[in-house]
Amino acid sequence: MRIRRYLRDSGRVLAFVFVASVIWLLFDMAALRMSLNEVNTELLKERVIREKDPRDANAVGQFGQPAVVGWKEDAEVKKRWDEGHFNVYLSDKIPVDRAIPDTRPLVHDDLPSTSVIFCFVDEVWSTLLRSVHSVLNRSPPHLLKEIILVDDFSTKDYLKKQLDDYMAQFPKVRIVRLKERQGLIRARLAGAAVAKGEVLTFLDSHIECNVGWLEPLLERVYLDRKKVPCPVIEVISDKDMSYMMVDNFQRGIFKWPLVFGWSAVPPEDIKKFNLTISDPIRCPVMAGGLFSIDKQYFFELGTYDPGLDVWGGENMEISFKIWMCGGEIEIIPCSRVGHIFRGQNPYKFPKDRQKTVERNLARVAEVWLDEYKDLFYACWMLNSIVTPGRGER
Repeated sequence: MRIRRYLRDSGRVLAFVFVASVIWLLFDMAALRMSLNEVNTELLKERVIREKDPRDANAVGQFGQPAVVGWKEDAEVKKRWDEGHFNVYLSDKIPVDRAIPDTRPLVHDDLPSTSVIFCFVDEVWSTLLRSVHSVLNRSPPHLLKEIILVDDFSTKDYLKKQLDDYMAQFPKVRIVRLKERQGLIRARLAGAAVAKGEVLTFLDSHIECNVGWLEPLLERVYLDRKKVPCPVIEVISDKDMSYMMVDNFQRGIFKWPLVFGWSAVPPEDIKKFNLTISDPIRCPVMAGGLFSIDKQYFFELGTYDPGLDVWGGENMEISFKIWMCGGEIEIIPCSRVGHIFRGQNPYKFPKDRQKTVERNLARVAEVWLDEYKDLFYACWMLNSIVTPGRGER
């Protein structure tokens, strides 16, 4: 009898110990989960603060993190559950525009990093800042090595100390100041010379990068280092600043005498090659303002011809060089960047603008067109007008 009572009492004790252990373990796991959530939330908060996301980093449920209500609110949670058969009480506390994590599967999780290079001279303050912020806000931090602002000897006061002070808050932004006016072409070379990223991404200083703009460009370089991808260039109105979408199936072309233009891909070609809205489009020449290129390949090509002055013709020169040296130029429809197309250049040319562009194009023709340069001269009749000099192929 005593033995039976002892065993019964011992069983109760063991059961009590077991239940207590389970409860303690559950509390411990809950505490660990809360601790991990706090760590993840802090990391996401730091990212938002760093990238200047307009959302409140401390809001309930921000970034898709679990939200917990106090035990005093349990009754209200239960009371309102039947309104939607989920936690309606908590849902009402979460921002209607909360951020959630990007859970898309990555095709390649080891894309190369890039240095984004902006060259500017007397650029408007708001457009320059908007260009930089669009890159900071819409580029994965691990892929954005740096942003290099190359100041081509601007004269505006706001682009000096005021710009230095403003950009000092962004660790990834640095400013390179040229001591005399060099022009876009040599300014880009100055930026490329100090870039630390594996890929160079050149952008104009009056653009706005769209969502997911960077990854498709870097993926093409990852797949083939001699591919030179360009985003689809959409239009930001110079009148009302509206952002306007453009057709997917366009490519860059030139007409004699080396005049750049856009041409729609013929419908029969779209059908013949089964092109979809996400397929890269090979094109003969690029617009020149916006593209990515493997840094090592850029220097293997010989970079831009430093003998080209200020602006004009550099897009033809780099395009011919890419195709003739084993590379390919592509437009990537999944990458979109808005651009303000201006009626004229707001800055001055050291020499006459038209003569500068004509000289540059003649120099490109002399170096790269061989016997086809006769077509160039026949169309523009520059034989006796221009003294282009000769660059090196």
